Amino acid sequence: MRDHAGLPFPIDEYHGRLDGLRRRMDAWGLVAMLTTTPENVTYLTGFESPGHYWWQGMVIPLHGEPTTISRLLEIAGMTALSWIEPEFNVGYRDDQDPMEMLAGQLTAMGLDGGRVGYERDGWFFTAAQQDRLFSLLPGVDWIDASGTVEEGRVVKSPPEIERIRDAARTTEAGMRAGIDAVRAGATENEVAAELMSALIRSGSEWPSIVPFVASGERGAIGHATWAGRRIEPADTVFLEISGCRSRYHAPMMRTVVVGDPDEDARNAFAAVQHAFDAALEAIRPGVPAGDIDRVARQVIAQSGFGGTQASRVAYSVGIAVPPDWGEGQILSMKPGETRPLQENMTFHLLPWVQMPGKGGVGCTETIRVTADGAERLTDFPRELFVR
Repeated sequence: MRDHAGLPFPIDEYHGRLDGLRRRMDAWGLVAMLTTTPENVTYLTGFESPGHYWWQGMVIPLHGEPTTISRLLEIAGMTALSWIEPEFNVGYRDDQDPMEMLAGQLTAMGLDGGRVGYERDGWFFTAAQQDRLFSLLPGVDWIDASGTVEEGRVVKSPPEIERIRDAARTTEAGMRAGIDAVRAGATENEVAAELMSALIRSGSEWPSIVPFVASGERGAIGHATWAGRRIEPADTVFLEISGCRSRYHAPMMRTVVVGDPDEDARNAFAAVQHAFDAALEAIRPGVPAGDIDRVARQVIAQSGFGGTQASRVAYSVGIAVPPDWGEGQILSMKPGETRPLQENMTFHLLPWVQMPGKGGVGCTETIRVTADGAERLTDFPRELFVR
């Protein structure tokens, strides 16, 4: 492993991540692991790029030096941002078949036989690519080891938590600017521009999703964001943003009302506040993640104001690349989820409601599971903002 000043974390952090993965590989009886999930490559190496729409993979042998295989354009980034040794930083040209390159590399590493894990459930390793690779290496016993790398990601190390705190400070700056920009006559685009400017000026790197800025009835549309609509008196304006540091995110929602909030807006806000407080109080190590979802969902259902929580109540946050700033595919607080919470898991805790025809209302935080409860990592006033 190559230590240098460009690494996002000290080299010991990466040693720990790699050692933990190899222990899990050994338990599976794997001679190697092929990871093709961009976030997993970032987690293991420090490399980041929005260019993961071209195939990229990392081969981690149980013993010996790991190898990355990337589009040739990405080799400079792997050199600058990761600990990968230059001779193990392999590139393919745009006119080459990356599966042929990968098969050749595995053969050169003596991995053309034995049990090799791969991520069948990954977004960026297509069925066609898998079929092609398997046909080139028929002697390999391919094992679906999806989630093996992610087991190391779901509980955060102290340096990771500090990086999420750093991201949270930029989230807060962006949110403050977005709220201050809301007024009757302004457009959603103007609010988004102020929000994004403050987010970036405060130190955020590129987030994995653009912020969500939706006014009036558009706030009830899942994942709606700025579209030029002019904000009108009595509108509810829904804001959800996340800053980013070294690919670590810290999302947050807030709600702004232009003029005096009506009874529906006040009741909806009270419901999500109570649901958030109940969920935060229930969080502690050992509690099944689905129990937290049930607690928050019951509060909203019993409030009787007519809105609904259409999504899970929380999702894991940490490393992310487009198209998502969350790690919900690793763990979410959702109905039926039985996995227990552990200390230093981090989540976006988001009881929020959609009111069709009126808007969306949310007041959410990025939180950390502590030894005996939960801690808010985002630090911003929890109120229904009036402009």
